[in-house]
Amino acid sequence: MSLETILQADLAQPGVPEATVQAILQSLIGLRFGQVTVIVQDGRVMQIDRTDRFRLPAESPAEPTRRG
Repeated sequence: MSLETILQADLAQPGVPEATVQAILQSLIGLRFGQVTVIVQDGRVMQIDRTDRFRLPAESPAEPTRRG
């Protein structure tokens, strides 16, 4: 079962517009590290925030950094 199928089933409640469900799903597409925050007020989705995090490769211990 895909994430999209699970989310659509969970969000397919009366009163949740299809556009809102699609906006949340769109925010999750391609996200490897980070978070999606859904702000709800009075039972209505007011805002969707997406924060992407990019992981940098660790420096190799064989190549020490020089300061000078």
